[in-house]
Amino acid sequence: MTLYRDATANDHRFIIGTWLDNYKNAHYAGLIASEDWYAVMSPQLHKLLGRPGTRAIVAFEPPAFLYGFIVGDTSGSMPIVHYVYIKDPYRSEPGPDGRRSGPRYARGLFAALGVDPSREFLYTCRTIACVRLADKIPLARFSPGAARYANYLEHNRSSNDGQR
Repeated sequence: MTLYRDATANDHRFIIGTWLDNYKNAHYAGLIASEDWYAVMSPQLHKLLGRPGTRAIVAFEPPAFLYGFIVGDTSGSMPIVHYVYIKDPYRSEPGPDGRRSGPRYARGLFAALGVDPSREFLYTCRTIACVRLADKIPLARFSPGAARYANYLEHNRSSNDGQR
């Protein structure tokens, strides 16, 4: 039976390692040279995970098998999802009719974080999976800037006030 829980310090190695490896080849991953990727991004992910409001939740099978994780912040007026990762063999696959079958770990992770993927939310990391699943997250907005500030929405509001 799959369960969902807040990530522990022991889970952070899995979260950061898979996030780094999975996101490195994304077209939207930024202007970071390949040889600098881990040195630049690893400290950034550690900072993000340590930020007040940021939650990491894992999908697991007791006692300790991890299927994947979600990292986000639901403490503000707009939910922010930084990353969702499910191990390849456990991702649901579309059948001949286009409908997906199999476990729905990502849906469970969204629910555990308190984010309804059919409603508005921001996401900060875009991957090919985000593009392929755009119909499943129709109101989601790609906003990498939301990872730059702990109080992004308030910061963005105040910085735009002088530009009107």
